Amino acid sequence: MIVHAYRIALLALTLASTPAHAEIHKCRQGDRVVYQELPCPTGSQPLAPPEAPPSPSAYDVEQARARAKNDIAEAEALRKRDEKTDKALERSRATIRKQETDCARLLEKIENAETKVNLRKSQKSTLNSDKRKYRKVCGPL
Repeated sequence: MIVHAYRIALLALTLASTPAHAEIHKCRQGDRVVYQELPCPTGSQPLAPPEAPPSPSAYDVEQARARAKNDIAEAEALRKRDEKTDKALERSRATIRKQETDCARLLEKIENAETKVNLRKSQKSTLNSDKRKYRKVCGPL
């Protein structure tokens, strides 16, 4: 009697359980495409269900891994190149800022010296030297 009850319960569970692999139906309803588990309703156009893509071969997998490895290496090389370029640009900008600051200080020194009425010989010599340096490094006065 107990064995018979187990068999009935097992049969009921088997019949009540959903299948592990449900069928998919692809239907066109107007201008929309609908995927559903139930067959297409009346008035809709059944379409061929989507096919599963084939599994890639071991060769294809290895080729993809090799391409990915190469892509990663190329990306790393580009990142390092960009990093070097950024550092070089920053050094260049820092040099330009320093030159602009140095030129501004030198011009201020020249203007201060030119405002003085009586310059000694050594001050005139320094002024002329500063003017030459300014023209050489910074451009015309």
